[in-house]
Amino acid sequence: MSSHENRSQGTMGRHGRDLIASLFDIELEYVESLSWPLGDRVTTGAEANQLFRFAHQRSTRTVTAFEVTDYTCVLRLRTPVGREKFYGIANADIVPRPVRDDWVRTD
Repeated sequence: MSSHENRSQGTMGRHGRDLIASLFDIELEYVESLSWPLGDRVTTGAEANQLFRFAHQRSTRTVTAFEVTDYTCVLRLRTPVGREKFYGIANADIVPRPVRDDWVRTD
């Protein structure tokens, strides 16, 4: 039996909050899961301020950062099949370049 862990998605088994924490090198407890309706509303409204987007080099997974307050950022994780998940983190924890080598900034 073979493992597909390192193949197309390349996240080393990390998903959701674990992936976000790994990508920004922050503690998992600082990543807040948000509901889809809330995340969609604050990232698609007229006031949405996109900061940057990271793309995974071996898949179609993306992470897009939006500044929503002076202190809070919402991250939209889009999976290869188009599902969206939203996470809140402090602006102080945001870095404009991905910590992991398999992600690139695309904006």
